[in-house]
Amino acid sequence: MTSPSSAALIRTEIAALPDYNAGLALDQFRARYGRDALAKVDSNENPFGPSPAAIEQIRAAAAGVGRYPDAGDTALRQAIAARTGRDAETIILGNGSEDLIGAIYRATLRPGDHVVTICPSFGLHEFAALSLGAVVEKVPFPADWRFPVDGLIQAMAQPVRILIFSSPSNPAGPAISQGELTRLLAAVPEGTLIVFDEAYREYLEGDLAFEATGLLDRAGHAWISLRTFSKAYGLAGARVGYGLCSDSGMARALRKTRNPFAVNALAGVAALAALADDAHLDRTTTHIRAERKRIAAALTAMGIEVAPSQGNFLFFRTRLPGTQLAEALRHQGVLIKGWQESPFLDWARVTVALAEENDSFLKALPMVL
Repeated sequence: MTSPSSAALIRTEIAALPDYNAGLALDQFRARYGRDALAKVDSNENPFGPSPAAIEQIRAAAAGVGRYPDAGDTALRQAIAARTGRDAETIILGNGSEDLIGAIYRATLRPGDHVVTICPSFGLHEFAALSLGAVVEKVPFPADWRFPVDGLIQAMAQPVRILIFSSPSNPAGPAISQGELTRLLAAVPEGTLIVFDEAYREYLEGDLAFEATGLLDRAGHAWISLRTFSKAYGLAGARVGYGLCSDSGMARALRKTRNPFAVNALAGVAALAALADDAHLDRTTTHIRAERKRIAAALTAMGIEVAPSQGNFLFFRTRLPGTQLAEALRHQGVLIKGWQESPFLDWARVTVALAEENDSFLKALPMVL
């Protein structure tokens, strides 16, 4: 409960924001429901966890946590530069890519500025902009779940400060094609910052698994590609995200609006080790792609509508409020995320996990439906 004195101090934009729709931690689940989870598939975590080398590096670095980490994240930026072919001076690190979304908005947005995104969307794309007094226009996916390029182009007929969207899109899962991205970039108005959230890029397949930075460079706009170690690299609890920026000036500005020590010492060494372990990454993505197809087919066989996904999750229509379905499944030991964004209140998102967790979800779902 907020006291009257506190309420008077809180900005109207903040008071009006919804709470972040986070997954439920396992210890909190056990305390609340009095049982162990059969399947924690609500937060898009890597079921294999991080590379064993990352865990070893955390252990080795633990004795040094009495010292501050390198504020410039030099070693990790250089490793990412070597992997991506980008200049290290154009790379920015953050406490998860969510941290960088806030830093981007604080660096560039003014009250009344327009932000264009997609719907359904990752909540912070919208909420972080609203918190600064920006106006957010959300372009919905069409019924066939094609990427809403036409709608985005139409929305940019007015001055737009930031165009931000994820591909693969969270929570729905579709990914933008190279041709669609080229057409979209050609329509971006002058003075617009493009924020391309690629948190789930490692799960892309086929022609959709293209490197977008060349297209972004050629478009001639300021841009940032957001990426993370939380998903395919399995370091969700360590909180390490990074951005590839169009130029060093943008990266320098974001270092002023993020936390000065955004990547802690343990997370930094873990990310370095995870980045080097290609075998662990390949194991993860191969498993997820196969299980993604299997779960989607099983849901379709139940007569359930499923959006086509290129992420490590599936978005499906629930036949009842998504939050109600999620609560019913929790009593069966299965944690999914019921969606809370209109008009997708009867949809839910389930993470693709280990085969036995996926089987637990598929077994429990018909029982509660």
